[in-house]
Amino acid sequence: MPESDADLRARIVTGAIEAYRASDFHTVGPAEVAAHAEVPEAEVRRVYPLWELLVVAVMDRWNNGSRRALWVVAERSGAVAYLRARLEVGRDDPALVRLRVALLSAASSPDHPAAGWFRGQYTRSFEDVTLALVRDVVAGREPRGTSPRHAAEQLVALYEGLQLQSLLRDDADPLAGFDRAVARMRVGWASAAATVCAVTGLVVSSPSGRPSDAASGATPR
Repeated sequence: MPESDADLRARIVTGAIEAYRASDFHTVGPAEVAAHAEVPEAEVRRVYPLWELLVVAVMDRWNNGSRRALWVVAERSGAVAYLRARLEVGRDDPALVRLRVALLSAASSPDHPAAGWFRGQYTRSFEDVTLALVRDVVAGREPRGTSPRHAAEQLVALYEGLQLQSLLRDDADPLAGFDRAVARMRVGWASAAATVCAVTGLVVSSPSGRPSDAASGATPR
């Protein structure tokens, strides 16, 4: 029975992932993908007439597939555990990290055919972390008063920076670095939350029943 185009595409995407694991991003083309997928190069070009379509399919399967599979960690244990799990996946499969880093220029270039897709995926990933942190604050896993969006900016920056370091530094230990940095971040989040609570308490406990002059910003008479 002839292979359907859907099955052929899935086979080619698998072959492309193996090609990226075996070689640098810039050296992988239709011929290399065809060899790993064990199909004629002409078939790769037929079902993926634009190279960018294949790259998007690879990222959707490889990167987004991993992200979706690990989301249960965020629901069970929170955003920090989720990003740590993703960092661990990248440590164990560095080819995925290399591909993500190589595609940053495409995501940032408005002229790239797939720029909109890459930017949309990045935004969705960031919003996922923000949502997880909202739930963490409500559940008490992170300090009450923590800004989920600001915390997400810090955590995503940490996650991405450690991934890059893991590619460029032979002595890098991304998981240990993540744990140390998160411990310090949480101290800052708790301190900020305590400051918010202190200011709120000052307003609520004003003897006159109205916000105090200092809290309201009014000029003393």
